[in-house]
Order: sequence, then C-alpha cells, then structure tokens
Amino acid sequence: MMIASVMGIFGLLIWLAFLLVPIALLIVLQVWLCKKSLKLGLILPALSLCLSLLMVFSLASFTSFSGGGSLVLEGGTNAGLESGQDRETVQRWESRGGTVTVYDGEGNIIDQYPDPNYDPDRARADAVQTVVTLVVMLLVSNIPTVVFGGIWLHYKGRRDTQDDLKRMRVEDLG
Repeated sequence: MMIASVMGIFGLLIWLAFLLVPIALLIVLQVWLCKKSLKLGLILPALSLCLSLLMVFSLASFTSFSGGGSLVLEGGTNAGLESGQDRETVQRWESRGGTVTVYDGEGNIIDQYPDPNYDPDRARADAVQTVVTLVVMLLVSNIPTVVFGGIWLHYKGRRDTQDDLKRMRVEDLG
C-alpha cells in the first residue's frame, strides 16, 4: 500500500513536470522575444489569440448541428468488411428547428415533416448553454494571450521609460 502511494506521488510529479516545463519555456521565449524587439514580442500573443479564436469558432460550428443520423447498408456476404468497403448510405436524416429532413444516399430530400419530439424550451436552453460554453471557452483559451500580452506590456513600458530617460538626459545636456 505504501509503495502504491509513493509511486502515485512520483507519477504526479512527473506529470506536473511534463505540464509545467513547456509552459515555463514559452514564458522564457516570450521574455526573450520582448527583450529583442517589441514587434517580435507580439508573435506569441498573436498566435495564442488566433488559436483561441480557432477553438471557439470550431466549437461554435460543430455545436450548431442539432441532430442527425444515417442508415447504412453493408453489401456483400463477408461479415468482416473493412471500413468503407462495399458500404452504401441508404438514408440520412437531420433534425433542425423542429423539422426532420430525410435524405437519400445521394443527398436528395426524400421527406420532410415536423419533429414530434421538438421542444422549443429545450431548444432555447440548448442555445443558452451553447453561448455560455462559448464565452467560457473564449475566456479560458485566452489566458495565455493575457499572460503573453502582460509580459509584452511590461517590457514595452520599461523600454518607453528608458527612452524617456535618454531623451531627458539629451535635453539636459543640450
């Protein structure tokens, strides 16, 4: 029992090291880029912002599909078919906004009828839940953007202060 808990602690420490070392290296890289040039210091915040927006937009696009399914007919007599081999989609259905649409294998609409299980209150609740999820995802995924931007602002303020001091020295001497 004691060995298992010691192994668990070492496993946790190794896991934390694998998690924290890349984060520390990215922060060191951001500091180095900001010391080199203020324009170079904007690379990591811009990349972080683009990746967070990509995550939010992909989540928004994939949660907009409210339902669907398909009926697949497998051809041939061999029960051990490999994926995609001798398969034909017979029907596909999709439920959106209280309407069920049935398509054939070629994408043509076969039938369209009101969804008997559609609940408008549930649809509104799902929409609110999706918006809340998107906002939380946007806030959480922009934490690195805020950290990298804060480092950039620190070095920008420091550089501006040094430039002002140099300008004041030149004015005092001249």
